[in-house]
This record gives sequence, structure tokens and C-alpha cells, in this order.
Amino acid sequence: MPGTDSSVPFIRVTGLKKSFGAQKTLQGVDLDICHGETLVLIGPSGEGKSVLLKHIIGLLHPDEGRVELDGVNLCSMTERQLLIARQRMGYLFQNAALFGSLTVAENVAFPLKEAGLRDQKQIADRVHEALDLVELSAHKDKMPVNLSGGMRKRAGIARAIVTRPECILYDEPTAGLDPVVTDVIDHMIQRMQKRFRVTSVVITHDMSSVFRIADRVVMLKNGVVSFNGTPGELRASPEPEIQNFIAGRSGLIA
Repeated sequence: MPGTDSSVPFIRVTGLKKSFGAQKTLQGVDLDICHGETLVLIGPSGEGKSVLLKHIIGLLHPDEGRVELDGVNLCSMTERQLLIARQRMGYLFQNAALFGSLTVAENVAFPLKEAGLRDQKQIADRVHEALDLVELSAHKDKMPVNLSGGMRKRAGIARAIVTRPECILYDEPTAGLDPVVTDVIDHMIQRMQKRFRVTSVVITHDMSSVFRIADRVVMLKNGVVSFNGTPGELRASPEPEIQNFIAGRSGLIA
């Protein structure tokens, strides 16, 4: 469960820089993420939101800067230490990234087995609990190819939460979904946060989702944080670029 020292951010990103060849993606990101909050990352495509998430979970190493988890620098950890740290976080990849050769239940069980759990009854109970939370218990024996887009996302959420992480990172959980299914996914994110007090970091381009689920909103632009505030502060911002982004007016953000 989340740490008890609320004075220390659960995740702290300091001076984070990352380039891919000549492309400077992150150019000095500073960000604190508090225990138990739902933080939503927004901004134009290609501004490094997914890259930031991959640094938080330790899948990428920064060129400069650091990422701290409960005050401990992830960037200085060995691979073994990183594996342990990652067990505190769940990750929903874009398009859910389910294994096509495994059933829904087997996909959800995969992180438990990777973490070394061998008790088959305990695995089955944890998988049932996770699938029940996302209302997919009746579909546990289906293959991913036989699921709708929304069901695949829900299965991905179940896989992300089955280890009972302290933090869940969602990379565009509602992309490509219709408004009704988007609403279902948003309510599931809220349910996870309220029931387990997990820290949630959500990337989305759906502004209705932003105002529905966010405790705080951070906008990335030109590789740095250009806005950091509440949904109400975002909506009231006098910045034309922010208002254009909220309204979805194309061609007006560099």
C-alpha cells in the first residue's frame, strides 16, 4: 500500500532529459507525484509523455536527471533492484499489449508468475479478484483476439493491478474507444484509486476523461512541463495554447 510519509512525493522526477539521436524528447522535466493522487498527463503527440512513463517504471534510462521512488533513485539501481521496484508499479501499455497465445486469465496471471508466485490456488484467487474488479470474470478463458477493444483494455488493467501495486501507469487507456466504453474505463480508473488508494498516472488525449478523473493535470510541451495544476485551473487558464488544446482546435500548438 502507499507509503505513510506524505511529505515525500511517491515519485519525484528531477531535470529529466532524454534524446533519441538528434530528437530531443525530454529537455528537463521536473515533476512530483503524490501518494494516492490521479495525475493526468496531456500535451501534443510526440512531446514525450510515454517516454516519461517508461522512465518512471525504469524501462528507459535518462541522459540526465533522475527519477526517485519514495526517495530512492531508480536510475542508480541494478537490474535486480529495478525488478523489485517495478513490482510496486503496474503498467497498462498502449493497446493493452496482451499476449495473443495466452487466454485472458493466463495474461493476468503472467506478472504473478514473473514475480515468483508458485501457489496455484493463490494465483487463481488473485486472477479472479482482478478480473472481477474489471468485470471480465465470465471471459477469462477467451483469447485476446476474441475480445473487443474495450475488453482488451480492461484485461490490460486487470493484469496491471493483479500484483496489487502502489502505482498504476496508464498509457492512453481510452484511445480508439467509443464514448460509452471510455466512460467505463474512466470509472474503473477511479474505482482502483478509491478502493486501493493507488497512485495513478494517466496519459490521455480525451479531455472529457481529463476533467472526469484527474486530481491534477500536467501538460508537456517542448520537452518540459508547461502546465501543472488542478482541472479547474486548467479550464480557467488564460493561455491561448491551453484553451486551443482543450477545445481541440488543430494547427494552433507548435
